Amino acid sequence: MDTTPYWLSTAQTEPYPSLSETLTVDVLVVGGGITGLTTAYLLRRAGMSVALVERGRIGRIDTGHTTAHLTAVTDLRLHELVENFGRDHAQAVWDAGAAAIEQIEENATREKIACEFTRVPGYLHAPRNDGGETDRQKFQQDAELANEFGFDAAYLDSVPLMERPGIRFSNQAKFHPLKYLAGLAPLIPGENSYLFEETEPDEFDDQKRRARFGRHWINYGLLVIATHNPALGEAGIVSGTTFQTKLALYTSYAIGARIPRDSLPRASFWDTNDPYQYLRVDRHGDEDYAILGGEDHKTGQVEETESRYHRLESSLRDLAP
Repeated sequence: MDTTPYWLSTAQTEPYPSLSETLTVDVLVVGGGITGLTTAYLLRRAGMSVALVERGRIGRIDTGHTTAHLTAVTDLRLHELVENFGRDHAQAVWDAGAAAIEQIEENATREKIACEFTRVPGYLHAPRNDGGETDRQKFQQDAELANEFGFDAAYLDSVPLMERPGIRFSNQAKFHPLKYLAGLAPLIPGENSYLFEETEPDEFDDQKRRARFGRHWINYGLLVIATHNPALGEAGIVSGTTFQTKLALYTSYAIGARIPRDSLPRASFWDTNDPYQYLRVDRHGDEDYAILGGEDHKTGQVEETESRYHRLESSLRDLAP
């Protein structure tokens, strides 16, 4: 079994140097995934000097291992968001997701980045091992709410391929995340801006607004931590540690397979199981490529993981014999 993520096996980013001198910039960005690179790119466009630092290679951790669904649809169902946080906050969460998709599309179009960005419908559906009868009313409720919030959504008695009740959300998207980063990264260095790899922070001095990387410092006016799990500064170590204790890391699993062209719809799918499964299908020449993920659990709480892949393989074979 080849365990190299599909994105890392089909695209490469250029290598960048490690930090070798002390610098001063307007903004220091820590983390070289999609969040960090997008932030650095937008700051550069706004006329600010930026230093982006990545402890390894850009795009090799979370971004390189994602299944790269782009959707405004949250894991927490829309009616639950409204019940827990109110309509205004629920609307803001979904609007933020839609804006993120538009930002990626805008960046890719402006910079002519060939990252396979494609708008596709997204389908939220009842699990295939469940008739979905008990969930029909909630699907209808979520579709109504989504339309009230300005999203194009429709309740379906039978979602294509899955043959279960669910919702079609128009204008979701998918892309190749590493090709996207490979296009953004060269736009960051220059004009007193920098991109460094193999550069890990050893110390944050919040009082003097600087960070140490080995023997060198980067002085900054503003600091952006884009490392998924927050790094800790000296002055913020108590609050940072408190925040970290509220986070839970999860492990998800994904498999990919080449399938006959047009044997599955080119769309995104997610079911409502817990943990849920999610599917995307891409066109690659004369064949398609399907990526099925799921089987999530809290990291470290499951020792036997091989069965997770077997269940995903069985599900994918059912969908694409």
